[in-house]
Amino acid sequence: MSRLDVRVRGHLSTLSDAELSPLLDRQPMEAEGVGEAVAALIADVRLRGDDALFEMASRFDGVELESLEVPREAWRKAVDGLDAPVRRGLERAAGNIETFHAAQLPDDITVEVEPGVRITRTWAPLARVGVYAPGGTAAYPSSVLMGVVPARTAGVDEVVVCSPPGPDGSPPAEVLAACAIAGADRLFALG
Repeated sequence: MSRLDVRVRGHLSTLSDAELSPLLDRQPMEAEGVGEAVAALIADVRLRGDDALFEMASRFDGVELESLEVPREAWRKAVDGLDAPVRRGLERAAGNIETFHAAQLPDDITVEVEPGVRITRTWAPLARVGVYAPGGTAAYPSSVLMGVVPARTAGVDEVVVCSPPGPDGSPPAEVLAACAIAGADRLFALG
């Protein structure tokens, strides 16, 4: 895999064709067989349930999990263990995300299409949402905040987070803390 530096100084409109071309030239990904491989994993989980997930954690993440779900006590400890500036930053980000998304919540709309005939559009949140926080080489608490906080703000009843386990069998502490701060309901060590 090659690396392309896409940092641009100024506006894209100021770039010449020669400068813009390498930024826009994307090579097709080799994805042959990916769909079949994913379908096989899904079929295995449907057939064997949690046993398949435990095996996949061992095969893909290199860990032997005792439990798929991360207990809330671990979330609390992760929050308590954060450096104060990191905790403040996560809390501030969560507040900002909530403010932004609250401003986007739609109102119900009623339109009288002809005398005595009204049509109403009623908005309702989903009952359950899943959020994936990537892992592996780094922790991504921002993915937790950007998925969980908008769902909570929208009124989703249950928000479940999945994030890959590290060598200790748990997602990074920053991810656990972000789940607590954002208001997730459940967290699974699954990648």
